[in-house]
Amino acid sequence: MSNNTKFFFVLAAVATALGIGNIWLFPYFSYKLTGLFFVPYLVGLILLGVPLLMLEFSIGQYFNKNIVDLFSKIKRWFSAIGWLMVFNAFIVMSYYALVVSWHVIYFFISFGQQWKNDAKSYFFNNVLQVSDRFYGFTQFSLPLFVGLVISWLIIFLYVRKGFESLKKWFLVVFPFFIALMFLFLIYSLTLDNALNGVYNFLNPRMKNLLGLDVWISSFSLAVVSLGISFGIMPAFARKSGKGFITGNSIFIVMLKLLVGITLGFILFGILGFLSMKQDVDVDKLAFSDFSSEFTVLTQALPFFYRPTLMSILFFAFLAMFFIFGTAALAYSITHVLVHKFKTKHANAAILVSGIGFLMGLAYTIKPGFYIMDIVSHFVYYNILIAVLLEVIAIGWVFDSEKIAVFIDNNSALKIGYVWRFFIRYLIPIILLALLFFQIKKDYLLNYNNYPLIYVLIFGVGIVVVPIVLAFLMPQKILDRR
Repeated sequence: MSNNTKFFFVLAAVATALGIGNIWLFPYFSYKLTGLFFVPYLVGLILLGVPLLMLEFSIGQYFNKNIVDLFSKIKRWFSAIGWLMVFNAFIVMSYYALVVSWHVIYFFISFGQQWKNDAKSYFFNNVLQVSDRFYGFTQFSLPLFVGLVISWLIIFLYVRKGFESLKKWFLVVFPFFIALMFLFLIYSLTLDNALNGVYNFLNPRMKNLLGLDVWISSFSLAVVSLGISFGIMPAFARKSGKGFITGNSIFIVMLKLLVGITLGFILFGILGFLSMKQDVDVDKLAFSDFSSEFTVLTQALPFFYRPTLMSILFFAFLAMFFIFGTAALAYSITHVLVHKFKTKHANAAILVSGIGFLMGLAYTIKPGFYIMDIVSHFVYYNILIAVLLEVIAIGWVFDSEKIAVFIDNNSALKIGYVWRFFIRYLIPIILLALLFFQIKKDYLLNYNNYPLIYVLIFGVGIVVVPIVLAFLMPQKILDRR
């Protein structure tokens, strides 16, 4: 395997880790919980992130099969775990592409900055054209529809030739991503009152560091922010040849943490500047959700130097996070279709892009924003369940000692048996604890005070239906080999 291929494997894995997960959560938790949030987050990444990445890289190389057949090799009906990962990828991919469409729209309207008089009203009324809660299911937003079409054309270009086109576009786009990140880091820190915003981001509240919420949040973020549980990393690892397991896993989590801190400096530098301009406290501006980028940060853009140019670059920069994530998710699905059903890359890309686009249409209707909010909240269960099933399958059903030996034989750092202990004992306990705390938080099914029927359909349904379908798939598909 050539060094170039190994480099592209690392690049693709890094881009995926940066693109998956809510990019605003780390800065928000750091501000809201404790400025030392990077400490428990780093612990979470070491205890969960590194071993789980090692797991997915190693099984991809060891079994050298697509994610469905990989688990089927362990025990035939375990193919359901692979199918659950495929379904999870579809779910997350569908609303990630929708967020890409928001950036596409704002990229073009940056030339007129129509949002500058009332950013929140413009986003919800002109772009999303959202209804008052759950009304208008037969009406949709034309700007979102057009933006979604463009988004899926972009994603299609990434995956139309499989790993070859993916690595080509990652290689082209990633240098621009790094350049824009440094540009906005330097620029945001030169804004008036930026350091006050950064102080709010880093304010070390030591007593909060011992709070249970801090550790639950840090471990949850470690699980959902690295692209684990979607079949992406095993698919990449198959292309890399053997090796790069431990070192690459450590490298990815360190870079993920570093980019999170950098994004926090950018975000709170801008929020500090905006708080001065509007004479409001940073607490009124800090956010953790996708939409606030367009309702809060956009308020600062008209005050930037060369606001049109900076707005275009700003939305292009943030769009890259979501494009990386969406493209990686789409690739993980096409990888299964190509290697399991022997279809061509182009046909698989058309099918995945088409289904992803159709799923995304649910978010373009009038109540689509609320549907997306519920789905993005409850898909956390899908991720935890898939990862839990994965570690049980590898740690307890399969002879995990073989994987531990494989890791040591293909890594400079020999920690295979420590990894095995984590996979068999520590990680399942942590995952069960995270599930318990999340169920305890959601058991009343009153998320955001949405009507119960919609929480059941788009929340509970998004968890239950993929699991049921995944366990039905072996009887319907695998018997027809």
